[in-house]
Amino acid sequence: MKRIKKLTIRDIAEITRVSHMTVSRVINNKKYVGKETREKVLKAIKKYGYEPDIVARSLKTRKSATIGLILGDIVNPFYSEIAEGVISISEAMNYNVILCNSRYNIKLGERYINMLLQKNIDGLLVATIYLTKKSIKKIKERGVPFVLITVKLGIPGENYVISDDYYGGEIATKYLLEMGHRKIFFLKTVDAYSSNERVRAFKDILSTNNVYFDDSYFSQSVSNREEASKEINKFLIKRNDFTAIITGNDFIAIGAMDAIFKSNLNIPEDISIIGYDNSIFSECLRIPLTTVKQQEILFGKLASERLIEMIEDPKIKKKPKKIVIKPQLVIRNSVKKIN
Repeated sequence: MKRIKKLTIRDIAEITRVSHMTVSRVINNKKYVGKETREKVLKAIKKYGYEPDIVARSLKTRKSATIGLILGDIVNPFYSEIAEGVISISEAMNYNVILCNSRYNIKLGERYINMLLQKNIDGLLVATIYLTKKSIKKIKERGVPFVLITVKLGIPGENYVISDDYYGGEIATKYLLEMGHRKIFFLKTVDAYSSNERVRAFKDILSTNNVYFDDSYFSQSVSNREEASKEINKFLIKRNDFTAIITGNDFIAIGAMDAIFKSNLNIPEDISIIGYDNSIFSECLRIPLTTVKQQEILFGKLASERLIEMIEDPKIKKKPKKIVIKPQLVIRNSVKKIN
């Protein structure tokens, strides 16, 4: 048979001798199609190069089969893994993903939201950055469901997937105290719900254990390795008997470690360091990094699954889902026990 250039669903139905409704169910990954029939249809689609007419389907269903994803900063592997989780589920459910990199900039995030709404997205995922009241109003006026990742806003009916960041900050701080450290510097990352919860836990645990701290125990907020190195260089000039550093994430921990090594100091002999995220590189560093493990890919998967549920069944929007995942401490070689 000659290859058909512009196949339709009815063409595939004729080739496979099934109804066009059955072909449609297979294409849209719906239930109620037998295994053999599904395989036969998929084989024909592959053989004859059928591609669904997305524009026509969008006009008919008023859906674009497209999800918007706004990330904190794609340079940080944490967000790359969230994106991997989102894309894996979205592709399996026949949704496209438009990925936007906000670089932690709320105004840039707003600009992306406007762009995505103009592109008639079916749903929106937002990782880390806060949504302004203006943005939330626009999203709701358009009737676009959205799910937050690693952040919550405290608004009625919100859906989110977050880590128990307070617990993460708690286990990191307690571990350093158990290892004998009493002067601990906190290298802060950007102002966001997750990082603020870790700082809150750090302060609470020190207070509960009658360990003194003041503003000098905290850095300025940093968002990348270079900024982290500069902050640690300033810290090392004074140091004042600090024996350990907690970092807001593994990405800035690298910058901190670089600055320590360049100052001819050793980890953990001279100063201990603990990260956050358990990024893919954290065990491959010159000194394998003790860190708090998050499940970034799982965040992305659960958030996209929830969003697609909301897109395909509007009734679900009225039943908000709040998913909280417990982090875990991963002990490696970057923390020394002291007397």
